[in-house]
Amino acid sequence: MTLRIGICAPYDLAREGGVNSHIRAQAAALRRLGHHVCVFGAASAPLRDDERALSGCISPVIGGTETGIGIDPRAWRRVRQLYAAERFDVVHVHEPLMPLVPWCALVGARVPIVATFHTHREAGHRFYSAYRRFLAPLTDRIALRIAVSPAARRTVEQHFPGDYLVVPNGIETSRFLTARGRPSSMPADRRHVLYVGRLEPRKGVEHLVDAMARVQRDAPGTRLVVVGEGPSRPAIEARIRETRADVQLTGRLTDEELVSHYGAADVVCSPALGDESFGIVLLEAMAAGRPVVATDIQGYRELVADGATAGVRLVSAANPLALAGELAALLRDGALRERLGAAGRAFAARFDWDAVARTLNARYIALVGAGANATS
Repeated sequence: MTLRIGICAPYDLAREGGVNSHIRAQAAALRRLGHHVCVFGAASAPLRDDERALSGCISPVIGGTETGIGIDPRAWRRVRQLYAAERFDVVHVHEPLMPLVPWCALVGARVPIVATFHTHREAGHRFYSAYRRFLAPLTDRIALRIAVSPAARRTVEQHFPGDYLVVPNGIETSRFLTARGRPSSMPADRRHVLYVGRLEPRKGVEHLVDAMARVQRDAPGTRLVVVGEGPSRPAIEARIRETRADVQLTGRLTDEELVSHYGAADVVCSPALGDESFGIVLLEAMAAGRPVVATDIQGYRELVADGATAGVRLVSAANPLALAGELAALLRDGALRERLGAAGRAFAARFDWDAVARTLNARYIALVGAGANATS
């Protein structure tokens, strides 16, 4: 069965981000199954031809993260017009309780609605708690609720009880299997630890800089490469000056550049302090065959319940000494890096987007075939 599927993005589609990457990979995988897919949402700049911008954006700080969301009231009319023109069979809304375009998508749909919840907050979701009365009727319109992990499910179900299907994030594993040239920031005569992600307090990058300063005292030929941008960059630059650590800040990279950086890394490190629902960077590193050092937080722990099987070493959060010890051990032992990298690559194959898309496809067809209607 060929379906017309609308995918609603909750955040600024013109900016890089984990949820946007997820949505675009989902759309591509569904198109490979033969479906017509239209991605829509808010955007602060022009989008590519297969995506629709229905609102401009503002960028408030939510949960410590600068978040681009659309609040243009004209989005209500534009969503109705899009629905009338596209005549979707199913609408899939990501982070459906974020204002404003996802609300419009929920209220305006007259076809089955699937919604995916991505967020995990270990201390509880303040927005959900404060506005539960207003948001609860919106959740009642959802025919199928999905969470990307048990951690994300716990976050949403404590405020909006119901049945949630866990469907993990996917990755395009084939992207990481093709050899690419070594980036200039990662010369072959050095060992490299790679960080990929936003530069913001909850990501713990300052702790990684402290750890690398320790590692580099014993192994001077080791460099930390930090990929990403964010509000913590000035603080990280100050920490680099204080510690005199050898750190290369690359800023944002294209998808192709990112894959080449994974390929050139000796170890990938994710030192987040908490509030990670899944750990897509961990999976990307595994798909590239790279060993991973990550912090022992809920989202990561649940993804890699058996760290040895996944090629991941977990250490306590906010602990530069523990990070340094694990990184140094891996950098010294090439055979161990190889074993962990191979284990990680096998583990990551379970999360290939084509497999995840087949799971979604079966659910879409069941909903459409049953004539489910969230407005009834």
